[in-house]
Amino acid sequence: MSRTAQENPRAIALEILQRVEATDAYAALLLDARLGRSRLVGPDRALVTELVYGILRWQGKLDWILAKVLDRRLDTLDSPVRHLLRLGAYQLCCLTRIPEFAAVDEAVSLARRAGGARHASYVNAVLRAVVRRRGTPEPDPASDPLRYWETAGSHPRWLVERWMARLGLEQASRLMAANNTVPPVTVVENTLKARGAEVRNALVKAVPEVAEGRWVPGALHLRGAGSVGNLPGFAEGWFTPMDEAGVFPVLALDLQPGDRVLDACAGGGGKSGLIAARIGSRGEVVALDSSPRALRRLEAARARLGLATVTPRLGDARTAGREWPGRFSRVLLDAPCTGLGTIRRRPEIKWRRRPEDLSRATTLQRELLAGVAGAVATGGLLVYSTCSLEPEETDAVVADFLAGHPSFQVEDPGPALRELGDLVDGEGALRSWPHRHGTDGFFVVRFRRRR
Repeated sequence: MSRTAQENPRAIALEILQRVEATDAYAALLLDARLGRSRLVGPDRALVTELVYGILRWQGKLDWILAKVLDRRLDTLDSPVRHLLRLGAYQLCCLTRIPEFAAVDEAVSLARRAGGARHASYVNAVLRAVVRRRGTPEPDPASDPLRYWETAGSHPRWLVERWMARLGLEQASRLMAANNTVPPVTVVENTLKARGAEVRNALVKAVPEVAEGRWVPGALHLRGAGSVGNLPGFAEGWFTPMDEAGVFPVLALDLQPGDRVLDACAGGGGKSGLIAARIGSRGEVVALDSSPRALRRLEAARARLGLATVTPRLGDARTAGREWPGRFSRVLLDAPCTGLGTIRRRPEIKWRRRPEDLSRATTLQRELLAGVAGAVATGGLLVYSTCSLEPEETDAVVADFLAGHPSFQVEDPGPALRELGDLVDGEGALRSWPHRHGTDGFFVVRFRRRR
């Protein structure tokens, strides 16, 4: 890639958007990696982030706008053309500070580089038509809410229909509106390395807006933070990037000094770090994951956060009960899921998921929960959590597990969570909602092994 392309914010945004569509990688990881290799600074870095997240968040609206002026279906166009049209339409219709001529000319220039004069001419014609059609009335959310939310409200139709049927129009609309907001970056203090005042004082000097978390002690909300990896204290391991809802499963474990804990699907190790800080030097955390890539991220987090009591292990949680029968006083299964509770942070999820993904996720979740049950010591706790609130991945999995494992019972999640207002329902399950609690959507339930 030429030097010009390397330093062109729109070219970098285009590259990331194409990779998000072509792979299972999340935009956040691709952004961090790509911006780390670029020479962009200040406003140009912010523009890349704005373009990538804005286009993913408003893709449904952009596609609706483009469909009104296209002579063919958008999904039949070559990938660079499709993404360049969204790139141009987003700047023309959703941003106010970018001049019209700049949005069109930059898109045309990138189209010429990607596919020659033919692509450039087509992109120019379509975006000029978008300019002429701007201001076309949107569907009315009151009289035609389904049409509104799948177009101007930028959600896939199957999800709009599902949530309206399950939650009702008012709650579903509030949830989807919350999904379209830009959340703050949230970090949680690592008490192994720092104390609250130290972390906050350092961040206040570097971030335009710093606010205390609403639910979790030691959580801070940051706006205008830029890349988390560049913040003061990150390299020193003072904090872990994590939504407040991500801490709820750790609180539900009711950790005590010296506990032996299995983090059964540890991923990058964020929750393992929080667990380690709570159990002290006499405790033990086995951080298990089946992905070598996740284990590499976990090893990096272990070194950065100072997690001496955390032992990374490559393996399948479905066999944990056979490998470590009754070994752990606490087991956390933060299960792989559809991630539909995290759309505001990962807007690509709503375009990536399909209805059939729910049944696939549920099958795996049931297998994982059954697989880790045997690793829980008699009298010990097993916490099951997902960053999805869909019934198939939450209540149905719990009911299936209880039917097949009579030695376990659902237990009240304890005072640490009961004190958090309306998060816990009458049956002991915690559910956090973006539109009600300002967090990611999370489900948490705690089981006690009686025998």
